[in-house]
Amino acid sequence: MFKLRQIAIALTGLSTLAIGVEVLAQSGITTRLVVGNSSFVSPLVELFGDVSVGEKSFIASNTILSAEPGTKICIGNETNLQDNINLIAVPNASSPASPCGAKSASTQNRVSIAHQAIIKNSKLGNFTFIGFRSRITNSTLEDGVFVLHGATIANVRIPKDRLVPIGAKITTQAQANALKPKAEANSEFQNEVLEVNAEFAEHYNELYQEAGYSGVSGVSAAPKTSWNPKPVAPTIGKNLRLEEFARVVGDVRIGANAVIGQRTSIRADEGAPIIIGNNAEIEDRVTFHALKGTNIKIGNNLDTDDNVVFHGPLEVGNNLTIEDDVVLFRSKVGNNVTIGTGAIIVGVTLRDRTIVPANALITTQAEADKLQRNRR
Repeated sequence: MFKLRQIAIALTGLSTLAIGVEVLAQSGITTRLVVGNSSFVSPLVELFGDVSVGEKSFIASNTILSAEPGTKICIGNETNLQDNINLIAVPNASSPASPCGAKSASTQNRVSIAHQAIIKNSKLGNFTFIGFRSRITNSTLEDGVFVLHGATIANVRIPKDRLVPIGAKITTQAQANALKPKAEANSEFQNEVLEVNAEFAEHYNELYQEAGYSGVSGVSAAPKTSWNPKPVAPTIGKNLRLEEFARVVGDVRIGANAVIGQRTSIRADEGAPIIIGNNAEIEDRVTFHALKGTNIKIGNNLDTDDNVVFHGPLEVGNNLTIEDDVVLFRSKVGNNVTIGTGAIIVGVTLRDRTIVPANALITTQAEADKLQRNRR
């Protein structure tokens, strides 16, 4: 197995940059990154192999870009990859035809890939959107496709401007062809996301120029943006334990005695504040982020496993226990709630003491109200 090498990069004002880094000295394999003008690649990205990034793109912290020997990764212009994404190309599996390469993972221009998505040997067309914790393998998404959270897509071609529903499993071409067109509201949302991330590409570069590596890693203020002209630094309570490569950005307020695991991202650079109470135990590769104009508020004694997405607007009470690979978005959660592995909760209220079973898909209030509750 190849071990990924961390590369620290923040670029501005360059037409093209090529970097060669010897990753596996014994085998002579090198990592080569080409990044276009005015793109920003976080210093906390894990990078391996032959990777190119177009102009005015933004790649957030703790994402993995892995092009194994004999493969390539190509990322287009004005494209954003959020925290804790895996974009992977492997030589020993099928891959759709692409200008990027016979075995590749690629995006065209104006593509958005949300937190914790995994894209493997696939081709994403112009103006596509990939939701939280979606999985795409050996597939082509034509221009304008909108994939909602937790979807699985494998070995198909998704036609232009189609909507893949939340939690859907699309593994035959008949299923892909039957998908309905997306709504105008989906396109409007895509444009809003692209506008925000265009500013991130520009202003994270400026922050790097002003503050250097420490300004774009670890615990730091967010960059200045049109919606946040006076950034503030995080407020951290006593006895914080911050593990390696964790990222805490902007108006984040964390209570006392917190543990933040490796490669966790708590980003209050868009929606703010993000408030987390006392005694939080947050494991590895957890992502906290919020849409512009919204926030996240979480009470005391938060206990998470790995690879969870908390996305605002979101309000959570005390004593939430949440297992691996959960998505929690646009919701209100009461006290003493337990959420099982792989659950997706979007747009609902969970009452006190609710138990969400593993792999549950909860997107309506009727579904939420049917869930079992612990006795007092």
